[in-house]
Amino acid sequence: MSITGIGTAIRNQRKALKLNNIEYTNNLDDEFDILHLNIVGLKSLSLARRMKKKGKKVVIHAHTTADDFRDSFRFSNLIAPYFQRYLTFYYNQADLVLCPSEYTKNVLERYGVKRPIRVISNGVDTNKFKFSKEKRVKFRKEYDLKDTDMVPLCVGHLFIRKGIKTFMNLARRYNEKFIWVGRRYKKLEEREISNLIRNKPDNVILVNYIEDIVSAYCGADIFLFPSNCENQGIVLLEAAACKMPILCRDLLAYKGWLIDEVNCLKAKNFYEFEEKLERLMMDKELRNKLAKNAHTMAKEHSLKNVGAKLKMIYDEVMEK
Repeated sequence: MSITGIGTAIRNQRKALKLNNIEYTNNLDDEFDILHLNIVGLKSLSLARRMKKKGKKVVIHAHTTADDFRDSFRFSNLIAPYFQRYLTFYYNQADLVLCPSEYTKNVLERYGVKRPIRVISNGVDTNKFKFSKEKRVKFRKEYDLKDTDMVPLCVGHLFIRKGIKTFMNLARRYNEKFIWVGRRYKKLEEREISNLIRNKPDNVILVNYIEDIVSAYCGADIFLFPSNCENQGIVLLEAAACKMPILCRDLLAYKGWLIDEVNCLKAKNFYEFEEKLERLMMDKELRNKLAKNAHTMAKEHSLKNVGAKLKMIYDEVMEK
C-alpha cells in the first residue's frame, strides 16, 4: 500500500514513461532536458530555480493545494492561507504546471498561478489493480468476513477532510463491518480525529497499513469514499480498476469522469449517503452495473495512456 497519493503518482509517472519508451533519470548529475517536480517543499523550490538558471525546462506537478491541506493535520487550517501564498509562488516558477483535474486547474488560477496549466490524470496501474478471487478469499478470511457480509471500504489517511466522520456515522446504522485502511498521525492529528477514534462504533475496523492493498479492494464489496476535498482521488481509480461499485461525495474534482448512476453513486450530504448506501447494499444488479462501468472508465486512465500524454506535453515544453 502506498503511504501517500503523491508517492503513488510518482511511481505511476515512472511506469507510464517506461511503457512509452521515454528515458528518464532520478540522478541530477545525469544529462536531462526537463526537470519534473512533484513535491512542494523548499528543496524543490531551490532546485527549480537553480535548474532554470542552467537553461533546463521545469515542469511542476500540482498535487497539493491549500484547499486540500485544510482539515488534515493539527493547525492546518491556520497555516493554509500562508501555504497558499507559498504554493502560488512555487508553481509560478514552472515553465508548465500539471494538475490532475479541471477543478484543480481552476483552483490554481484562482490562487494566481500565471504559468500554463495542463490537466493530466494521475492514472492507475491496471496491471496491478485488478480483481482477484484468490485475494478476495484471503482478505475476507483474515478479517473474519462471512460470504453474506456486505462490507464497505474506504482507503485514505485518517483526516477530517477524508470524511471519516461521515464514514463512522454511517457505520452506526449497520451491523456489517466497515473497514478503513489508512495511516493515522497521532502526534499531528486534530482533536476531533482522536475523539472519533476513541468513540468509534464496534463494527468499524481501522487498518493502518496493508502490504497488498489490492486484496482490500478485492475483499470488500462497496468503495465508500466520503472525502470532502480531492484533486482527483487515485484510490477511486484503483477501486474502479478492481471492479468495485463506488459511492462518493459529489465533488467538482470528479466532474467528467465519475458519472452519477452510471459508474458511481454520488451524495451531496449525509442523508444522501445513507439512502444511496442502502441502495447499494440491497441491489446486486446496481452494484454490478456500477462496477462494470467503473472498470471501463479506469482503463481510460491506464498508465500507457497517461505516458503517451506526458510524452506529448514534454515535446511541447521543449518546442517552446
